[in-house]
Amino acid sequence: MEYGDKHILVLGAGASGIGASWVLAQVGAHVVLNDYKPVTLPADEEKRLVSAGVDIITGRQDESLLDGVDRIVISPGISLDIPIVKAAQARGIDVVSEVEVAYELSKSSIVAVTGTNGKTTTTTLLTKVLEGTGKPVRVGGNIGDSLSEVAYSMPADGYLVAELSSYQLETIKHFRPIGAIMLNITPDHLARHKTMENYIAAKERIFENQLSTDFMVLNIDDSIVADMKERVPSHILEISQHQAVSNGAYYDKGQCYVAKDGVPTPIIGSDDIHIPGSHNIENILTVIALTYALGVPVETIHRIISEFHGVEHRLERVKTINGITFYNDSKATNVDSVVKALESFDQSVILLSGGHDKMTPLEDFMQLVKNHTKAVIFMGEAADRFENAAKEAGVEPIYRASSMKDAVEQGYKLADQGDIVLLSPACSSFDWYSCFEERGDDFKNCVHMLQEGGHH
Repeated sequence: MEYGDKHILVLGAGASGIGASWVLAQVGAHVVLNDYKPVTLPADEEKRLVSAGVDIITGRQDESLLDGVDRIVISPGISLDIPIVKAAQARGIDVVSEVEVAYELSKSSIVAVTGTNGKTTTTTLLTKVLEGTGKPVRVGGNIGDSLSEVAYSMPADGYLVAELSSYQLETIKHFRPIGAIMLNITPDHLARHKTMENYIAAKERIFENQLSTDFMVLNIDDSIVADMKERVPSHILEISQHQAVSNGAYYDKGQCYVAKDGVPTPIIGSDDIHIPGSHNIENILTVIALTYALGVPVETIHRIISEFHGVEHRLERVKTINGITFYNDSKATNVDSVVKALESFDQSVILLSGGHDKMTPLEDFMQLVKNHTKAVIFMGEAADRFENAAKEAGVEPIYRASSMKDAVEQGYKLADQGDIVLLSPACSSFDWYSCFEERGDDFKNCVHMLQEGGHH
């Protein structure tokens, strides 16, 4: 779309909406940034938008906002079922994702990562490996900055790395990454997508505009992802931890290999990998497959993976006190992430869990918790439902905590030397916190406040 003199309504005054509004004003559009909630923008952001000519209207969202509008740009957190979006669609107004705007404005090629779990670790590692080429690389989308704003600042010969959720993919039009990764698909966000089919369909949009010269990495250990092979128009790179593949990357007896036309080349062994768990091997294999296909040298890929120690709030080692090690996995906002965390440890685990409940089924999850934990401590809004499900599964002992500090102190008391105390909530953070980062920081502060003495 040519934006000069077009009237654009941007919905959602978060980072994504602020970034999109500013960029669209730079390319000559008349922009209204709207949020139904009364939002006070940070003073510097508000000044930047107003001086760019953006109208900011918050605290109301009536249909008159649609008058004369050529296109709506929607932030990732916003449902397509809200009245103003329905009204826009009824009037035939184009509704697109902020990611679409990024694609239209980016001079750089885009590489994109999606999947239910592992996106941030994979995106961060992918960015680091691509930076090893010396080309300009920036990251945005679900992590970091608004993707459209990052895209606007990119030169022609670089890589824009996008971490994309199903929400962002749901409303693309022409968005086309030259390389993309599909990690895994498990039930998440069903409140928004209603059915698993809709969720899968939203994720699959990542490759719908790809050309045969582009690359699509599929984790064939995941049956839903493996099933996408028939529908991918681009060059498929497979990854697996259970079988050799002829194009892509695989893991065998402690070694990660890249494969091209059936010929394997060893890239890195598990002794040089510093992020725990088989799910991280999955993440690493996808990065190996894609960066090798994009022409990054084997030595660079090896060196950067060996230097990588993970992402904050994702199985992040906080501190060891009297032989008890605390891990912050606040980013585990669904049960599947917690399963992966629990499976990463051979030691006894005391699990701290709970938060704002996503209402996903808990039966299978609690069976696994029963086999992998020494004790559980539940907190937050989800605590009642979690406790009931845990009791039915025969999990014991079960404790309750009234605050993060209380949970950390109880966990420390229950632990013996060599044990792990793990915050892995299986829930979003919006009951007690504004975001998972704030929750993780609170956990870390509480751990650092524990006295070295006073155990047992």
